[in-house]
Amino acid sequence: MQGKSLDVLTAGVEHACRTVSGAVAVQCAVAAVLRQAVAFDAWCALTIDPASVLPTGGFHRDGLPLEYMPQLLEIEARGDDALALPTLARGARRAVTLWEATGGHPETSRHYQQVLEPSGMTREMRVLFGGNANVWGALILFRAADAPGFADADTRLAARATGAVADAIRRELTLTEIAVGEDINGPGLILLTPELDPITTSPTAARWLDQVDDDVDPQRELPYCVLNLAHQARSRPGRARSRVRTRAGRWLTLHAERLPGPDEQLSIIIEATRPVEIAALVADVYRLTQREREVVGLLARGFSRTEIARLLALSAYTVDDHIKRVFGKLEVRSRAELTAKLFFDQHVPRIEKETPIGGTGWYLR
Repeated sequence: MQGKSLDVLTAGVEHACRTVSGAVAVQCAVAAVLRQAVAFDAWCALTIDPASVLPTGGFHRDGLPLEYMPQLLEIEARGDDALALPTLARGARRAVTLWEATGGHPETSRHYQQVLEPSGMTREMRVLFGGNANVWGALILFRAADAPGFADADTRLAARATGAVADAIRRELTLTEIAVGEDINGPGLILLTPELDPITTSPTAARWLDQVDDDVDPQRELPYCVLNLAHQARSRPGRARSRVRTRAGRWLTLHAERLPGPDEQLSIIIEATRPVEIAALVADVYRLTQREREVVGLLARGFSRTEIARLLALSAYTVDDHIKRVFGKLEVRSRAELTAKLFFDQHVPRIEKETPIGGTGWYLR
């Protein structure tokens, strides 16, 4: 540590989250703030699709030498090495070092052997932005071989100071979706004053609000169920969430939170309630059944056969049969090959085209 207290560091991170535009730019600003307290020699930032826990883009110019990127991408896409994003996403901690993940034996990691050691950047810490298995981004920090390893105090400080980053990334992705082009089924954004008076309502949010099956407050012209959620967000820390019905019987999900900063504004994201699953991206191409889609989504997120059986209320033998059929249709032989195929088939072409990312964490086209 370099003398920055947790409160000062957190305030700097929150300032970056509310003043910087763009999901990647937010993470770059957060890295600059974090560097004031946790030293590192190289770093990169990733935006992450929360459904598959695979990268959708990022910033790499201050990271590892570019000649190591192809090998690193291949290792990351398989999702079976130490510090694999799907494994970290399901864990309780939001900042983990390679030393911790390997039980003090980083040399057992493929990306240590093939990337970190040859590049001279042998110390690594990953800081994930998100919770409850929904990860929206990550910072990956490196130190050179002749530098001390990341200490427990470094991981604790990084995790605790960056709690606001995930929500900032999601807000920026939602704003990107609104700017790129409104989709009637996409997310909408409402900003309120601390007194719950509307500041701005995006066109998509207005369309959703018109469909909500609830009476409207005559002063604020918002449904009472929306104002109730805003009251919850104003009165307690963290995000408040609820579901409401439209007059057509469709479910909508609302997320409300108090924004950091002296203005104490409230933001509400309103969107159609739908599961965001990686399986939906490949179902048509590979003609997967609904159950096979569910299995693919859980496999990609790192769940074991036993966990999948429990979550889907199936026997382990039935799960095995589904996995065999999925592997056959996708022409893969293992979970690692499946994850790599999804990444290189679905993510890499969009990353190369710099396709914008929407409020769900997935690409807009």
